[in-house]
Amino acid sequence: MAVWDPFLELERLRREFDRAAGHIGIAPSPRIAFLPGRGARQYPLVNVHDDGESFHVEALAPGVDPAQLEITVVNNTLTIAGEKPGVANVAPDRLHRVERAAGRFHRSVELPADVDADRVEAQYRNGLLELTLPRAAAARPRRVTVQSA
Repeated sequence: MAVWDPFLELERLRREFDRAAGHIGIAPSPRIAFLPGRGARQYPLVNVHDDGESFHVEALAPGVDPAQLEITVVNNTLTIAGEKPGVANVAPDRLHRVERAAGRFHRSVELPADVDADRVEAQYRNGLLELTLPRAAAARPRRVTVQSA
């Protein structure tokens, strides 16, 4: 059953406006991250795939202290939370451009099947968080042999 997401509808409307405005020479609307609303839930960017036994998630999170990452798994929902530090020890009048977002983030990803939370493994290297989430025993496909009478 699909759940209605008003933020998803607003994002679709924004993309349609940008597409229409581009035809008459108006620049697209800026993307905003790390603010309340839809943008705050889009970090970190993730790739998800499975090998039949486990789900594999790669989350792009450069500049994040891995000790500060909070990873939780409940049934089939993976949540990654943490904080990305901003520019430190620089007076505001000395900042000329700040394009890299900073602040708290929280991202939940729904996986196609339940996960065995006790066997989840996580590694962080070179700004990439790699998670291995084994399927729960009840969620693994089982081959059934057919008896002939």
